[in-house]
Amino acid sequence: MPYKIIYNIGGSFISNAKTLVEAKKQASEHAGYGFGSIWILEGEDNDSSSDPVALKFEHDTEWIEPER
Repeated sequence: MPYKIIYNIGGSFISNAKTLVEAKKQASEHAGYGFGSIWILEGEDNDSSSDPVALKFEHDTEWIEPER
């Protein structure tokens, strides 16, 4: 399943990752400095109003995976 990665600063991309673990790694690698937060959504058609499957804040070391 594709994942949509959205950065608080306004950028986003569709990940080619096959698993959530891979999507998290890609999101972190592309974040750069000052990203604010990262939301990972399932599917490429989702928008930022969808519930994330994982999110991370800039100064946190761990990902948060909300219960569905």
